[in-house]
Amino acid sequence: MTRGMMIAFALVATAAGADEEFVFHDALVQQCYDNATSGKSQDCVGSAADLCMAQNEGGWSTYGMNFCIGEEFAWWDAVLNREYQRVMAASKQVDTEMAGMQVPSVAGALRDMQRAWIGFRDGTCLYEVSQWSNGTGAGPAHAGCMMRLTAEQALYLAGEGHTQ
Repeated sequence: MTRGMMIAFALVATAAGADEEFVFHDALVQQCYDNATSGKSQDCVGSAADLCMAQNEGGWSTYGMNFCIGEEFAWWDAVLNREYQRVMAASKQVDTEMAGMQVPSVAGALRDMQRAWIGFRDGTCLYEVSQWSNGTGAGPAHAGCMMRLTAEQALYLAGEGHTQ
């Protein structure tokens, strides 16, 4: 977990309104995922967080934004991890089938790609945070960036990121 991410989630945990009850709709993110993986638009990423902020009193506060965006980020992060494991298992199977053919490892390439992507995501999101000059918008900006890029990578792995 990056320093910026820890700061963003620490704000959520220590906010003055931490005992407020916020409602987040996982089903909306699932619908987004289902549509995006069936070839429809990916424009829905962030829509569950937006609805959460709009429907909850205090949803547009820093605490509310961190909570709502953080919930959607957590959903996409779980999907990313699941898709990565699935694609890695398929990649290892391809490597086994291609053993002795002197071709690059598919599993190794996937691992290297994912590690490079994590660095790209973290660097991109820290750059977004830097534009807020330590203002209160830095936390939601970081969470939103992490959510958006994580969703994109999860959908990439779920779809055209592999041939299986």
